[in-house]
Amino acid sequence: HTRRVALRAVQVGEALGLPPERLRDLAVGGLLHDIGKLTVPDAILKKPEALTDEEYEIVMRHVHTGVALLRELGGFSHAVHRLVRGHHERLDGSGYPRAVPGDPIPLDVCILAVCDVYDALISKRVYREAWSHDRALEHLREGAGKLFDERCVEALERVLSNERREQLAVAV
Repeated sequence: HTRRVALRAVQVGEALGLPPERLRDLAVGGLLHDIGKLTVPDAILKKPEALTDEEYEIVMRHVHTGVALLRELGGFSHAVHRLVRGHHERLDGSGYPRAVPGDPIPLDVCILAVCDVYDALISKRVYREAWSHDRALEHLREGAGKLFDERCVEALERVLSNERREQLAVAV
């Protein structure tokens, strides 16, 4: 999951014209965005049904514990810390940890959020089947401008379209 998210985030960042140093931070942030889940018990991460409110609170803490782990390890940029902390934020304030509606979310965090959601939706989970590519994109389109940055959704769609076109060309 983290490798796919990191790769797609860099591709989306390239499509949006980010400079190489920001792409590097996106790659590292994508690889490490869920590092805080190392502190979440497997019984919660692998639970096949809905989480209780208390269990969900524990999962939501992974953004804080992730940043704490990065600080302990040292050597990571402020941008990587911001990506790990903010990848669950949403434009309308429905995300976490800050959950402030209308609060500006940096573009790189918006990119990572869109790529993380797309990959999570198309991946099979213990509590649900994987969504189709089309269904996941439709969810992102419906949330564009409300939950997700429209530019990021459109750029991800272009990246995925090019990827699918290349796969078809190889298959023919």
